[in-house]
Amino acid sequence: MTEPLDDAADVLRDALAESADPVRVTLTIPRVIAEKLLLLVEAEHTSGAVVVPVKELYTTTESAAMLGISRASLMKLIESGDIEAVKVGTHHRVPADELVAYQRARQVSRERAAELLTEFSSRSTGFQSNVTFRAAARRLQHALGEGRES
Repeated sequence: MTEPLDDAADVLRDALAESADPVRVTLTIPRVIAEKLLLLVEAEHTSGAVVVPVKELYTTTESAAMLGISRASLMKLIESGDIEAVKVGTHHRVPADELVAYQRARQVSRERAAELLTEFSSRSTGFQSNVTFRAAARRLQHALGEGRES
């Protein structure tokens, strides 16, 4: 008898091979896999960046590398409570969901800062910026796209 996960992988493989159109499938998968799949879809939707946790706990070195920061910076975040970690013996381990949550929060913070700076520069007289932020660029692209006639 095949495992539900093997069957699900086969169903997805077949559906993806059929065409480039959106894929519609019905899968039976273990709950833990469904939870991981949901995290993956949410991460892709919110930030476009995807972290696929392969295990539940990561070392501080692995965590720092995934976040693109130094291990010392990660330890400061752990000590301040910005990132939760557990102690295994004398070493810290960072849960995968904490890494995802921190990345999401950091992305939201960056986007908000860009919006505030854009708003400030538009209200300031005599201020001229040569920097375009992602959120502002999207709005500009959207406005230019609507202004075109087909």
